[in-house]
Amino acid sequence: MTYDNTKALAARVVERLLETGKTLSTAESCTGGLIAARVTDVPGCSAIFFGGCVTYTNEIKQALLGVRPETIAAHTEVSAQTACEMAQGARARLGTDLAVSATGFAGPGGGTEENPAGTVYIALATERETRAWRLELGDIGRDQVREGATAAIFERILEILR
Repeated sequence: MTYDNTKALAARVVERLLETGKTLSTAESCTGGLIAARVTDVPGCSAIFFGGCVTYTNEIKQALLGVRPETIAAHTEVSAQTACEMAQGARARLGTDLAVSATGFAGPGGGTEENPAGTVYIALATERETRAWRLELGDIGRDQVREGATAAIFERILEILR
């Protein structure tokens, strides 16, 4: 995935959110604000994008997004459960219709046996449900993992809005 790909996907997401009147917020860890950056690259995004949180540490995930310490203790910060709580927290705290999150190991290296480098959990929270997905992007380089996770988030938003 490249900058041009994620930029094009972000433009489609903003366009679709404008058409539906829905609003968006983000909760990011391994993507480091890239999801929010791609959205804010699109002119007119201020009508649909309320803001985002880059929560790189567990303490900040808990303080800003309300991720429960018990969730991190039981499942780790790189898990579907944590991704869901991050998205739910962003949606609740920023007052948006949709919120997305990403948490994982961008690499190079790092990770665990269960979640090696290139593993990212993404989640999307709406009023009705919160869903998470596990991405296994591989140890393909930090930028590529971040771009791949960002593209996957945008694709999930577009699916939900269809």
